[in-house]
Amino acid sequence: MKRLILVICSISLNMIGCLLLLCGCSSIMTHVGPHQGYYSGTKADTRILKDNDTGWVIKPLAMIDLPFSVLIDTVLLPYDYFQADNMASQPSPKERVQDWENHQTTNTNQTTSK
Repeated sequence: MKRLILVICSISLNMIGCLLLLCGCSSIMTHVGPHQGYYSGTKADTRILKDNDTGWVIKPLAMIDLPFSVLIDTVLLPYDYFQADNMASQPSPKERVQDWENHQTTNTNQTTSK
């Protein structure tokens, strides 16, 4: 009987640990990239839930992730506040890539016209 209780507790703790590791993913992913504003993980989860093209496997995962993303976004709110001032002056990665491509195109056009 004690062995059965030990096995059940062990399985339960492993499942809880896996859920904690997998939850809050949207917040973590949105905070790793460029600044996306406040509650970016929560916004990402709600976009996934509202999107009709989202697969049937992803929607339940987003539902599970949503409360954890809200929690992580709330904890990271001071970080987002200070990042907003720093990132407002910097161009986004997309803009930097477009500028680089425009620069490359300009250089190519100049060398072909000579």
